[in-house]
Amino acid sequence: MTPLFVGCSNAPSDDTVEQLVIAQYEQANSIMNDAMANAGNDEMAKAMSGMMEGMMPKLESVEDINCDEAGGENTYMCTADITQTIAGNSRTNRTSFKVYQVNDEWVLGN
Repeated sequence: MTPLFVGCSNAPSDDTVEQLVIAQYEQANSIMNDAMANAGNDEMAKAMSGMMEGMMPKLESVEDINCDEAGGENTYMCTADITQTIAGNSRTNRTSFKVYQVNDEWVLGN
């Protein structure tokens, strides 16, 4: 008898993908907060930082995640409905992005 090996998808879980998207937004917010902290007492720099902060997207939700193999080992093309608020306006977009597994960790790609 010859054993039958059935391949199974090792795609990232929905929770993993959601956490990667959240981490990306948190990193962007951290960069903005650092820039604002470095503005010091310069009124023009503070004004510019405040304006930029208002334009930074705020993540509301990541839903309807779907990942499919994308032509490489441990490489997946994922889609998700990402709802974010920018300058007080909430908007949901269907977004596509790659997710890779590198050294047993999932990372977002371009």
